Amino acid sequence: MKVLSIVLITLSLCWTSIFSQNNITSVSMEPIYPNSDDTIFVFIDLTFSTTSCLADNSSVQISGTDITASSQYCLGMATAMCSTTDTIVIMPLPAAVNYNFNYFLSVGSLPLPCTPGVVPNDTFFFDFGVLEGSVGIDEKSMFSYGMRPNPSRGVFELYLPSYIDNDFSYLIINNQGEHIQSGLVESNVHRFDLQLKSGMYHMILSSKSSGYQVAERIVIY
Repeated sequence: MKVLSIVLITLSLCWTSIFSQNNITSVSMEPIYPNSDDTIFVFIDLTFSTTSCLADNSSVQISGTDITASSQYCLGMATAMCSTTDTIVIMPLPAAVNYNFNYFLSVGSLPLPCTPGVVPNDTFFFDFGVLEGSVGIDEKSMFSYGMRPNPSRGVFELYLPSYIDNDFSYLIINNQGEHIQSGLVESNVHRFDLQLKSGMYHMILSSKSSGYQVAERIVIY
């Protein structure tokens, strides 16, 4: 597994999600680190409190680095639980640091076809990068993440896009290179409560699926 040199980068939380009706329960993307030769699949798990949930239509539109996907589902009238997965297929994209993926879910009542409401029932947004086909994934950061507050007294939260949820482990080292703490990042919002002396530390995030690593400086006061 390749180990990257520690790189200090400026954090910016570019991950945004809005769940207006909580119909979107999870989102994943394959491959996690796409290159310009890859077809990209975005899997969106949906849950509705109705007896049925049938897909009516879906579309994907690409304008520059903005990708807009929309799907419409027709729902039954009786109260129950219906779960399904919406698969969005994105053909190979040119290499770029940031693509903005926007998903809009609309619903109506059965039978097919159905008429949706005026506003989307649920929405979801994230950004991702695409590498040149010949470039290794460890040559460029392919996702946005955030860590706040930093500096802190040891309590902070790490934010990762949910499409790479459960893919990372972490290692905290001090300035002498000594291992202080390690573990798994079990959700895209992971809370830390570090009982450490004041000083500077480094957190190394490692992808379990690819070996990709990125590091961030932590300041505790």
